Amino acid sequence: MNVNYDILFEQFKNGIDVNNPPKLLLHACCAPCSTACLVRVLDKFDVTLYYANDNITDNAEWQKRLNELIKLVDTVNGGRFETQPLRPLKLVVQPFNAQKYYSAVQGQEKEREGGVRCNTCFYLRLSDTLEYAINNGFNLFSTTLSVSPYKNSQLLNEIGLSLQTDDVKWLPADFKKRDGYKESIRLSNKYNLYRQHYCGCEFSLKQMQEYKNAD
Repeated sequence: MNVNYDILFEQFKNGIDVNNPPKLLLHACCAPCSTACLVRVLDKFDVTLYYANDNITDNAEWQKRLNELIKLVDTVNGGRFETQPLRPLKLVVQPFNAQKYYSAVQGQEKEREGGVRCNTCFYLRLSDTLEYAINNGFNLFSTTLSVSPYKNSQLLNEIGLSLQTDDVKWLPADFKKRDGYKESIRLSNKYNLYRQHYCGCEFSLKQMQEYKNAD
């Protein structure tokens, strides 16, 4: 039976003392997906976005997405975002290391998009997020990935829960709920953020190109 991680998120959020907010390390796949997630966490958490995405096709695309994330952080901290942050929004960037991704998915190159290879990618990025959280005094870790209708939020939460430790807990969430994905599109347009049309890896890019060619 599927768990309603959106309800679990709200229950956790409602119990927070804003005078002592938990430190949340939120893995950010990109700026557009981050927008709708930030709307829901900025008012109760001390949030740091964590840009660790070795799956992206190449350095130029990786940098383009990072630039948009930096622009979003500036928008939030400049008081121009729809939700005002309880604490200034921070951003941590892990250097791009494509080989780390390709080593992880070796032998899975021909798997279907959304299958085993994606599961491996989720595990890689969430493990990386947790490691940073452990080493830098965070209470919680989570990801913006669940805002996408193309990502399995049940699986993402199961991976996160399997990785959590006594000191750093997984924040359950399903950010696509409450029209999260539609909100991410609206907010991306409002703040003029570059919005890519594929997940990030060469395999998702290839699938997107095949769909376009089939039209």
